[in-house]
Amino acid sequence: STSLVSSCRYLQITMNNWKFLPRLVPKGPKVHGPRWLGFRCNSGLVKLEHLQGSVSKLTLCRPKKLNSLSLPMIHDLRKIYADLPKTSSILLLDGEGRALCAGGDVAEVRQGVLDGTSYPADFFYDEYELDYNIATLFERQQVLQVSLWDGIVMGGGVGLSIHSPIRIATERTMFAMPETGIGLFPDVGATWALTRLKAGAHVGLLLGLSGERLGPADCMFSGVATHYCPSEKLPLLEEKLQSIGSMDISVENVSAFIEEVAAGAQPADEKAHLAANEAAIQHCFGGTPSAEEICGRLKGMNSGWSEKMLKALMSKSPLSVKVSLEALRRHQEVTLREAFIAEYRLSQWFMRKAPLSDFCEGIRAVLVDKDQAPKWQPSSLEEVTQEQVQQFFTELPASHHRGDLKI
Repeated sequence: STSLVSSCRYLQITMNNWKFLPRLVPKGPKVHGPRWLGFRCNSGLVKLEHLQGSVSKLTLCRPKKLNSLSLPMIHDLRKIYADLPKTSSILLLDGEGRALCAGGDVAEVRQGVLDGTSYPADFFYDEYELDYNIATLFERQQVLQVSLWDGIVMGGGVGLSIHSPIRIATERTMFAMPETGIGLFPDVGATWALTRLKAGAHVGLLLGLSGERLGPADCMFSGVATHYCPSEKLPLLEEKLQSIGSMDISVENVSAFIEEVAAGAQPADEKAHLAANEAAIQHCFGGTPSAEEICGRLKGMNSGWSEKMLKALMSKSPLSVKVSLEALRRHQEVTLREAFIAEYRLSQWFMRKAPLSDFCEGIRAVLVDKDQAPKWQPSSLEEVTQEQVQQFFTELPASHHRGDLKI
């Protein structure tokens, strides 16, 4: 099946030049550190290696698909995380090729909606369950996950990594949550995480609603990433971490190793835009504005940045934008567990045909017919009623195949 992001390599998904996605991540093979024992699941989609000391490394192995998540891949990952060796105290998460993980196989999910199968219910249930288990890994098993963002990180890849205590950006990093552009919402726990960013909830709202791409400098400014390290130094970091004793595993100690290896390196900021427009972002997305008010504020600023942002927002599904804004607001007041449970309900209400949801139409326009011309229903923010938005937050029917997410 075709994944959202692997197809996006050549398609313009948003108004932000996504058709140039291949240029965002420098070419060239990654250099890997020493190995002494490892195995690859039968599917060949993921690989777990046990390094020296208390360090293991988990690698996603679908480089031609930018390591996008299929349901079998999710099942492999779930098994690996459930069976992590007791000797592992640090788990490095990486991806082969140019991405950690660039999303999920949403074209297959769409087909399940059209065919009326249980696939959409199973895909999101198993994905969210996996993501929550990763998010609580340190709390439950005292295993510290270090996510290596040495390439593209979008959608499902964000779910695997954004809840890690340590998220390392490199010069190759490109982060985005583009779901409103396909008639969905920023899921995988992002409705909770984005409003808790170091830079503030207003930055999280911008990212969740617009699908804005972030390079490494913006990842560091926002707090999406916790550390920066040049890509060429990751093998050295891997080697250094193997010398840490199991009794010394903590975010502070691992951070000290990263800072030592990075040796003060800072990401280039030529393409960064968050810091330079921080006041404007606060003005347009701060407080509790409606989606229409955000667009009105952007229009009133009359700057190059605001015009670009307004154009991006207006290209998204109006229904998705309003539901996403409501979710981002609501989940500022709940636990991560509660957010995941609510997100699963949201995901399933989005798994309906038009005009009840824009998901099938968004995937059609981006991946199936590839005309990049979705016909959103409703077609404007003003036409989306509060009743439509609130319906997405209601309980699932008793007849639902999986019922509420149980985590």
